Amino acid sequence: MAFIINGKHIGDEILEDEFESIKEHYQSMGEVVCCDRDTEFRTYARDNVVNRTLLEQESVKRYGEVTDEVAEARFEEIKAEHGDEQKFYDNTGFNPGDRRIILEKLKSSMIVDRLFEAELQLPVDPADEELEAYYQANLSRYMSTEEVRVSQIFIEPSSHEAAREAYLALRELRREIFAGKDFELAAREHGSEDREIDLGFMKQGETMPEVEAITFSMEVGEISPIVATHYGFHLFKLTDRKEPAPIPREEIPGLRDQYMQEKRALAIEELIDKLKATGSIEEVAETAAEN
Repeated sequence: MAFIINGKHIGDEILEDEFESIKEHYQSMGEVVCCDRDTEFRTYARDNVVNRTLLEQESVKRYGEVTDEVAEARFEEIKAEHGDEQKFYDNTGFNPGDRRIILEKLKSSMIVDRLFEAELQLPVDPADEELEAYYQANLSRYMSTEEVRVSQIFIEPSSHEAAREAYLALRELRREIFAGKDFELAAREHGSEDREIDLGFMKQGETMPEVEAITFSMEVGEISPIVATHYGFHLFKLTDRKEPAPIPREEIPGLRDQYMQEKRALAIEELIDKLKATGSIEEVAETAAEN
């Protein structure tokens, strides 16, 4: 497929280049990218190309083209910012043979940024009231992590043959605890001497999955079933729990930057929607666009 955007033909090769660029981006972040995400990535590519074309057209209409000389000068500045030309290529993954592509991307970026600078008009320093309103509206993002405090009785079998004996001993001890025996006293009398009884507070992801699945599903004061791990046999007691709670605004790193980034993204989205409403976007077969 291809597009005709305000009379300009956008060929399938441009969409394909954008599609490949998006796949490479996700791969660079360590994600496993396979053909089952191609539809998703092609949607991203289509949206990116259409949006960028509309923004470039509007900018050029208002301010004219960015000349090759201006783009070349900016490229020299960017290389200097990286230290030198070789460091630029090392840092970006480009190579000297990509010069034409680099200049094209740079010119497109300069054209679009010029429009953003004139159109978005975002405040440099948002008012405290704005940040507080943003914080309150997004409070679910800024909650502390649930934590549980756990005590354990741990028995480590000395051999494979001793494993059943250890399990039976812990099962009997569990019965005694339900009958009224103090958990900590039982742990001191029967648990492995080199193992801590009070494990303190822990968050999800900080312990073994088989331990986490049990302890985070318990209520305070509850005694767990016997849990087997590759270390041995455990009996857990949940002694305390910290429910998620709002993190104070002043303790959230980068809140102002998050607010500004989202405000900028919303302003860009509104600008693109306006350009789409007043523009002409036609999706056509590649052969029809060429004719």
